[in-house]
Amino acid sequence: MLNQSRTVSVATTRVALVLGIMLAATSPLLAIEQVVRNDSVENFTTTVPIGDFVPGEQGGARLTSPCNGNIVAIQVPWIEPPPGGNPQSLEDAIYVFDGATFPTPGSELLFLEGPLLTPNAINEFRFTDEAGTIPINVPVTAGQQFYVTLEFGEPTDIAGGSASIVRDTDGCQAGKNVLFFNGSWHDFCPIQILLPGDVALRAVVDCQEPAGACCDVNGTCDNNVEEGDCEDPGDTFFVGEDCGEVSCPTPTGSCCNGTGGCLENQTQDFCENTLGRIYGGNGTTCADDICNTGACCMQDGSCENLIGLVCNTMNPTSFGGPGSTCASASCQQPTGACCVDIGGGNSVCVPGQTAANCSGTGDVWQGPFTSCTPDPCAAGNPGDMDDDGDVDLADLDLILQCFGSDVTTAPECEPANVNTGNNVIDIDDWTALVPLITGP
Repeated sequence: MLNQSRTVSVATTRVALVLGIMLAATSPLLAIEQVVRNDSVENFTTTVPIGDFVPGEQGGARLTSPCNGNIVAIQVPWIEPPPGGNPQSLEDAIYVFDGATFPTPGSELLFLEGPLLTPNAINEFRFTDEAGTIPINVPVTAGQQFYVTLEFGEPTDIAGGSASIVRDTDGCQAGKNVLFFNGSWHDFCPIQILLPGDVALRAVVDCQEPAGACCDVNGTCDNNVEEGDCEDPGDTFFVGEDCGEVSCPTPTGSCCNGTGGCLENQTQDFCENTLGRIYGGNGTTCADDICNTGACCMQDGSCENLIGLVCNTMNPTSFGGPGSTCASASCQQPTGACCVDIGGGNSVCVPGQTAANCSGTGDVWQGPFTSCTPDPCAAGNPGDMDDDGDVDLADLDLILQCFGSDVTTAPECEPANVNTGNNVIDIDDWTALVPLITGP
C-alpha cells in the first residue's frame, strides 16, 4: 500500500507551530499539537545522512511524550546530498513501538505501510491508509517513551547520492537512538564516529487538556470540565476528580463599611452578620473600587455620597461612580405641576416644571411628580381647607396650622391664601377669611 505524505519545509513547520500556539492561547478549547523530537535539525543545515541501509533495516528515535494525548502524525526529514535529483522513494513502513525498554522496542503501537518520501523535505504522515480516511491516533501519557522507526524498502548509497534519514551533529543523547540490522536492535550512539548526533524522526502529539471538577467563583461545581475552561477569576480546578470528590472553596469577596473602607477575602456571612457591613459580592476585591463612595442622585433631586451597592437599592436617578462627590455632581431635578399666578386670585397649571422654574410671584409648585390632571390650580372655595363645601371652625383650625407657611413649599395651605398679595399665610389672610365663615 502506498502512503502519501504531506511535505513541508522546515520554515513552514516553524510557522505552523507558532500559529498553533497563538491560537491555543486565544481559545482554550483548541488542543495543542507539539512536535516531539530529539534532534536539532533546522533547515537541513549541519546534518549527516544516515546509511547505508538495505531493505528490512530500520533507523529510529526513542521519544518522550510531553503530555497526555494522542500521536496524530509522524514526521520524517528526508534529504539527499548534492547534486540531488532523486525521485520520491517508496519505503516499507513506519512503526511506533512502546519505548519502555532500550534498545529493543516493546509492542507495536502503529504500523504505517508504504510511506512515500520526498527528498529535501519534512514528510508528515497523518493517516494510516492510502485513501487518507483513517487518521493516526495513538494514545500516550505524559512521560511515556515510545519509538518512531522507519523500515527501508530500498537500499541506500550515501556516497552515490542516495536520499536517506538524517541526524544532527551536536551530540548523541544516550538511550534515544537505535538501528536495526543483522536481525537485532542496537544502540546507535556507540556506532557513530565523527560528529555524533540524534536521529531526526519525530512525532506530533495532540496534547489533551485534562478534565476534572471546576468550582466557580460562587462555589458551584461542574463535572468533566477541561482545565483551560476553568480559568476565570475565582475558578478552582481539580484535575481528574468529580464534584462528589471535592469541596469547593467558600466564596469570598470584598466587605464594605459604607463610607469607603474595605476588607478583602471575607465570606458573606462573616461580613454581614459578624461585622455588620455590606458584602461586595463573590470574587470582588478592594481594587475593584466597589467599596468607594460616589455621588448618588435621588428621585427628589437630592444627593448623598454612598457606595454603589447602597445607592442602587434606593431607586436613584444616577450614580456618579466610585470617587465622584455630591459637591461636584449635577443631579437631575424632579418636575411637577406649577400653578402660575395670572392675577385676580386665579392661576393656570403648567406641567413638567422644576421648583426653580416655578418661582415667580404668586406661582405655586405642586411638588415632585405631580401633574395637571386633575387641575390642582382650579379656583376653589377660599378658606375651605377640608374641601367640604363650606368654611367653618374645622377650616379655621387648619388655617391656624398653616399660619406663617409659604404656599410655594406648603401647597396644601393654598386655600388659606385669600389675600394673594404674597405667598405667606399671614394676618391679612386671616382678616379676609373671617367674613367667609358660613358654618359652626
